Amino acid sequence: MKNFIKRLLYHYTYNLKLTSKLLISHGILLLLPTAVVTGFFYARLYNVIISNSIASEQAMAFQAMNSIENLMDTAVHTADTVNGTGLVRDLLNPNLIEETKDSMAYKKRIDRLYNLTNSLEDGNFITDIRIFCDDRLYEKFFSLNQENHPLMVPLSMAGSWRDGLPDSREHMLFPDSQLSPAEQQLGGLAIINQIFSGEIERSPDTLGTSAFVAVYLSRDLLEQSLSGSFTLPEAIAYLVNEQDQLVAASDGFSSAYFIPHSELSGQLDQEEVFSLVSFPDGPAYSAYFPIRYTDWYMVSILPSAHITDGGIHLLLEFVIIYLLFTALAVWIALILSRSIAKRIIGVALQMEHSVRSGKPHPITGRPSGQDEIGILSDTYNYMALELDRLMEQEKKSSEELRKAEFLALQAQINPHFLYNTLDMINWLSKTGRTQDVTSAIQALSRFYKLTLSKGSLVNTIRAELEHISLYVQLQNMRYDNCAHLAIDVPEELYSYTIPKLTFQPIVENALLHGIRMKEEKQGTILIIGWLEKEDMVFIISDDGAGMEADQLKALQNELKAEPSVSPDDSKRRSRPQESPARNSDAVSASHIGVYNTNLRLKSLYGPQYGLSYESSTGRGTEVTIRLPAKREK
Repeated sequence: MKNFIKRLLYHYTYNLKLTSKLLISHGILLLLPTAVVTGFFYARLYNVIISNSIASEQAMAFQAMNSIENLMDTAVHTADTVNGTGLVRDLLNPNLIEETKDSMAYKKRIDRLYNLTNSLEDGNFITDIRIFCDDRLYEKFFSLNQENHPLMVPLSMAGSWRDGLPDSREHMLFPDSQLSPAEQQLGGLAIINQIFSGEIERSPDTLGTSAFVAVYLSRDLLEQSLSGSFTLPEAIAYLVNEQDQLVAASDGFSSAYFIPHSELSGQLDQEEVFSLVSFPDGPAYSAYFPIRYTDWYMVSILPSAHITDGGIHLLLEFVIIYLLFTALAVWIALILSRSIAKRIIGVALQMEHSVRSGKPHPITGRPSGQDEIGILSDTYNYMALELDRLMEQEKKSSEELRKAEFLALQAQINPHFLYNTLDMINWLSKTGRTQDVTSAIQALSRFYKLTLSKGSLVNTIRAELEHISLYVQLQNMRYDNCAHLAIDVPEELYSYTIPKLTFQPIVENALLHGIRMKEEKQGTILIIGWLEKEDMVFIISDDGAGMEADQLKALQNELKAEPSVSPDDSKRRSRPQESPARNSDAVSASHIGVYNTNLRLKSLYGPQYGLSYESSTGRGTEVTIRLPAKREK
């Protein structure tokens, strides 16, 4: 350990740059107190922040609990109002039904009861009210309902709640799982009141409960209250009853945080106090709050990760502010250190910039001086200028080499077509078709004028389409109008450029190895094109004989081969590799022009451009050409 410290001090004293020494010294002075203050700050304030966050969420939970209790107070009051009115007991008195059901006074009681229930329904929380009556005792009673609003409902149509209402409770709340389908349409919850009428004199079979008042409630306001019971992200709240049934829940409720009613007191320390509980999705601060007038508990779940976010954010803010001041101090220290070794740093930074950028830049705008540092600066400037001159010379040589390679690739295509055309003209001459010879020579002259115009390697799309039209004209003269050329290229593309002789070898293959291979030796060649973002896309298709699957696969593999010339290759080879067409034994030599065209496009524009083939036997071939969209300069 002692030797290690000695080596470290030796390295600091003799090997480190002066700027680094000053920065390290200032860094130690700044980072050491930073670490101490940060640790003290975190230890002291973390628990305070956690406690404040939980207290804030607990206050929100109390507000939500009070809001829910107010809603349930309204619901219970509504049920008690309907149950406590004399109208209900008078209407349900079995001794009066037969005597008064046809009287005007009895119908007025029904209307008054409808008016009462309609006034109690707010359409927001209290959605509907129904009175369930014994089917046998009140069989003739249901005919008094209004047509569109059946207030009196047979008890047989009630949900399963009618079997779960104990005699010891005046009213109970039931979720939608205990309501019938018809009741579920009225509301997601129901508060059921028993109507006791044992004081009414009746037969022994009818003693006891004679009817139920059902007040149907919407869960929307409950869920809104639950969703507003917290401010932390991913926190949830829900209501659970004694039967472990989920009554309502906030947005984002997850069953992983569900605590059964019977386990609340066991898992949580006490009511209305948050404690840390382990869940499958991670620990969370949890608390439960009893809801007055119900058998419900509101359970609030606060994932601990989000509780600690407040402490972490405050700590990060402190660290960021401290780091800003640290950066300011380092910047001042850097200025001071550079003032000590400014000239050496200038040379070093200039060298580093030259190495990273790949191009040397001489030091300018400052005197070099006559001392050792001045000699170093002058020597570096001389070296930078020499390297820059050599790199420019290499760049120029590389451009000339690429142009020569393109010309060589193009030269492989021109003689191939010229030989075929001259052979055709010779044949026309021998047969005495002088007019056709004249037309052929004129077309060939125009063809090569377009090919060799201005010595440029590119043509406009307009010129290239004229060029290919002349080619098809010459071939039709040779093969008795075997091919019909159709061009569907928008005029907006005519001013864009394309390497010369891009279309010709593809059309040649379509004609000679597609259409001419058909039994009738007649067909159509279609050229279409369009702009696609920053690219131009052309499709040359024919209805010729097509290719066999193995031949197509071999051709596609050859077209995917990497080109030997890349426009971004700064370390070019002195000689290009042979084209794939010359190295392939899998494909016919007739595709040399296609391979060279593909190689030219990839070499000029990059591997994402070039040709792609699709073909099927007896249906024809489709060639897609993709190249960047460049306008004529």
